[in-house]
Amino acid sequence: MKKLLLTLCMLTALPGVVAVHAQRFDAVERRNPWNGGVNRAGLRSDTLSLSYAEAWASKQNGALTSHSQSDDSFAAGVKTESIRHLKRVSFAGRFDYSYFDGRNMCGSMFMQPGFYPMDIYEFTPGRKIRENYAFTGALSADLAAEWRGGLWVDFAAGNYAKRKDLRHKNTRLDFAVAPGVQWHRGDWAVGAAYLFVKNSERVEASEIGSTPLSYEAFFDKGLYYGEQSLWTGNGIHLTEAGINAFPVRETMHGASVQLQWRMLFAEAEYRREKGDTGEKGTTWHEFDGDRFAARVTASLAGGKSMHYLRWSLVWRGRENREQILQHETVGGVTNTVGYGSVPVYAERSVRTGIEYEWACGASNLRAGAEYLLQRQQSSLLYPLLREQRLHTWRAKAEGLWSLGRMELSAGIFCSWGDWSAEERAEAGPEPDSAYPLRLDEYAEWDNEYRTATRAGASLGVRVRIVKGFYADLSARYEHGFGLHRVPQPNRVEAILSLGYRW
Repeated sequence: MKKLLLTLCMLTALPGVVAVHAQRFDAVERRNPWNGGVNRAGLRSDTLSLSYAEAWASKQNGALTSHSQSDDSFAAGVKTESIRHLKRVSFAGRFDYSYFDGRNMCGSMFMQPGFYPMDIYEFTPGRKIRENYAFTGALSADLAAEWRGGLWVDFAAGNYAKRKDLRHKNTRLDFAVAPGVQWHRGDWAVGAAYLFVKNSERVEASEIGSTPLSYEAFFDKGLYYGEQSLWTGNGIHLTEAGINAFPVRETMHGASVQLQWRMLFAEAEYRREKGDTGEKGTTWHEFDGDRFAARVTASLAGGKSMHYLRWSLVWRGRENREQILQHETVGGVTNTVGYGSVPVYAERSVRTGIEYEWACGASNLRAGAEYLLQRQQSSLLYPLLREQRLHTWRAKAEGLWSLGRMELSAGIFCSWGDWSAEERAEAGPEPDSAYPLRLDEYAEWDNEYRTATRAGASLGVRVRIVKGFYADLSARYEHGFGLHRVPQPNRVEAILSLGYRW
């Protein structure tokens, strides 16, 4: 193995300048661990400049999917990314536009299923169109001999629409900003940053030409327990008196600290999240949570190659409370009166992973593993509690070899998991009604999709045409084993890209 790595290094590292500029952008970005967080004051810790612009198109087929994905979809887009280092200032930026066209889609009406602690599902398969626009900018500047200041800004907007009853159209906005500072001297560097994040989404539903009695929706209040009725029902919240959409908002505040000594880097970050749903003075839900993340990167130079070892940990907890509301009419005027709130859902999760990377010139090898533990609790009928515990494991290995004007890539991956559920009762009075409805089909489909044993492989080839222009073709195949709820065991994807780097 060592002889093979040395041979690849000799083939790809000459001449040095050509090999550096032949590196892919993600590899250049990864080599500076400060780029992995929000404190971009450390952008100047590296000195390599690289940019690229690319147009791409992809085709996906196969029903090894969740209930909210498409088994026949097409996507295309353009993107550009850049890192530039000047005498006292460094810049980094990204612009990305993507278009998605999916067939036979139903399930979640949100653009990012699972992002919020509640969801709305519909059940008539149809075509969905999604457009996303994203912009990211970062700045790092020398303020004094040992001080640097930085700023990171991220903005994304999206439009989503279903073209068959029950129709819906969504608009989504995400914004994040993080000012940061870094002190450095010799082998040491210390940094700190503040983070502000705000996101929102609005779902509007409608139908054309059909009776409203034919379409139902399900409002998921957590763990697929909730209410199923006509989409115009008050419990679904898509349309109510004076309200014709489901709006949700979330705000986050956070802080992070970084420490670097020679080739060892460590970072810790904390975020406090708070959100709600409703409008016009009416709040249906209030949710909040905490997020803690940590990561460590160790780098080691060995001749013409570099070795990286990365570890990460993310812990997250969030809860959702439902407001107790009643419509009261006084003097012919109807007002919504709130009588407090009750907890309906709680979630705790921890995700950790480790990765090794060997890099030499434009070639690299990466291997890693990841573990997720998630615990969810539904408390819609206290003191009865419904709980679920889910584990997943994932392992992968991939490589990129640069041979002259051609780059070859290949990878393998696998995942597996298990889950369990239980019902228990806290101390308290016996409930006088049954536990709310559960969407069993979607719940079992989701659990099987996330925990079933799966394996896959990817292959790719990139040809450098002339003066920075390239063409890239890649394919990915995935197979699931022992499936009962997921419709099909296979999924394939092919991607064609044309780009230019400088």
